[in-house]
Amino acid sequence: MGHKLKEELWKPHSSLKLILTVIFIAALLVSNVITWRQIALPFWITMTWAIIIFPITYILSDVFSEVYGYRRSRSTCYMGFACNLIMSLTFMAVINMKAPEYFTNAEAYSTVLWNTWRILFASLLAYVIWDFVNDKVFQKMKAKHPHDNKWFGWRAIISSLAWETVDSWIFIPLAFIGTMPTNTLFIMILTQIVLKVIYEMIVLPITIIVTEKTQKYENKLAINKSEN
Repeated sequence: MGHKLKEELWKPHSSLKLILTVIFIAALLVSNVITWRQIALPFWITMTWAIIIFPITYILSDVFSEVYGYRRSRSTCYMGFACNLIMSLTFMAVINMKAPEYFTNAEAYSTVLWNTWRILFASLLAYVIWDFVNDKVFQKMKAKHPHDNKWFGWRAIISSLAWETVDSWIFIPLAFIGTMPTNTLFIMILTQIVLKVIYEMIVLPITIIVTEKTQKYENKLAINKSEN
């Protein structure tokens, strides 16, 4: 199993898969940096700015699972994990280097980026678990229609609901406990689950179009390669 996964990880990717992977990883990294910044919503609800960008990752995760399969989706997960770790190690190195006297923003810089380590731990743990849950649920549902996109919308919504529930109950307590009242934390968890699922439902038509276009591109590419 490990050998097959290693082969899958190093298997050449199409240019489109590479572009989608870059977007996926960029959304993941940006989300982890801005998630510490919170926004106040009506009815005393507090959320993080990551809710704006982070849903891109699970939308693309559904595309990867539908078009490229479980192993390719997992390999993308591992690449995102590695890039996240490299980013945080770089932040730590920069923060611990002495700044020149004329640079007066070193403390503010450290305050913002040092929290990345707490976010990193919470994010990596939640990320590996939620992506696994998302892929597994998606894979089980996909098994009923392995050769077409029938019921893709339901697969996307149900798998996202499963992983978003797991992600919220792992990430938010680890990242924010002790920084806000417990009732605010609890409301944030429930609100994040609801808002992100609604987010995916709203953009589902776009997700379906991206999936279909990606599938057509990859099928055409495979046909051209076989003919050559």
